[in-house]
Amino acid sequence: MRVLTFNIEYTTPVPAGQPTASVEVGKRAGRESARVLADEVARMGADVVGLQEVDRGKWRSGGVDQLALVAEAAGLRALFAPTRRRYGMGLLTRWPVVRARVLRLPGRHTPLVRGEDPARWRDIGRGMVDLVGGLSAARASRRGRQTSWRVKWPDRRACLYALIDTPEGRVVVGVAHLSTVRSTAREQLQVALRGFDHFAPGVPALLIGDLNLRINHVEQELARFAAATPTAPGQPVFEILHRGNGTPSWAPRIQIDHVLGRGLHAHQDRTVCLPVSDHAAVVVDVTARASSSRPCPETAGVLDVDGPETRRPTE
Repeated sequence: MRVLTFNIEYTTPVPAGQPTASVEVGKRAGRESARVLADEVARMGADVVGLQEVDRGKWRSGGVDQLALVAEAAGLRALFAPTRRRYGMGLLTRWPVVRARVLRLPGRHTPLVRGEDPARWRDIGRGMVDLVGGLSAARASRRGRQTSWRVKWPDRRACLYALIDTPEGRVVVGVAHLSTVRSTAREQLQVALRGFDHFAPGVPALLIGDLNLRINHVEQELARFAAATPTAPGQPVFEILHRGNGTPSWAPRIQIDHVLGRGLHAHQDRTVCLPVSDHAAVVVDVTARASSSRPCPETAGVLDVDGPETRRPTE
């Protein structure tokens, strides 16, 4: 099974002059860049695709339904989980989807965040302006202490789960795009991992997406999850199936896009730099471990997204 995860940055073209830039995609996100994305995804021949930062008919990307375009080009079924209006995550597969659910992940309750990346943000504790959002803030301390803070409005994050009927048996795939605030992303990862056994207990599982966590942070969180989750002897645990820098795509220095698996073995993985997005695509070929195949009861619990009713992703 070939798995692809890609934060497409709503098909924003790579900046001109960079090694992966292309004149075919134009100067801004639009139909040309979306078509290039669709053709590239189709060419990779993935069986399961997780896309993040997908626009569906937004003005900034030319009004294109990017998910529909990719699904048509690659011949895949598509599910969509919106996290904002006409924006969110897509999960595409060539095989039948038994069921799918969306889990809303916990977020922050304040727009003030302690600065974690001083290269991107000015110290708004000195009353400066936020470089990314263009927002300003007053001094963080009336006593004159210089505390590094930034303003970032809380955004909605989620994990889209799908139980897929593959030729090797049923597999649960979760697609997630976690917070850019590290402490929040860590907690969201724990919740997303726990969600698999609420949705389809004991089934081989994949969590793919932009987790906004470095590889060492993911290692720490997987160890934390394993320590807090009792398992029978010999039962598989989540492990990292891909290692390789992919951000920024034109000069990769860090890895924040991940493929995590339980009961699955990766026998080939790579990053693919494309002329769209500041992320590289991640492609991993996986097979099920023989000892990990366990039946998934049809009565397995599903996740409550928005109160008493469970919401199904848009197909």
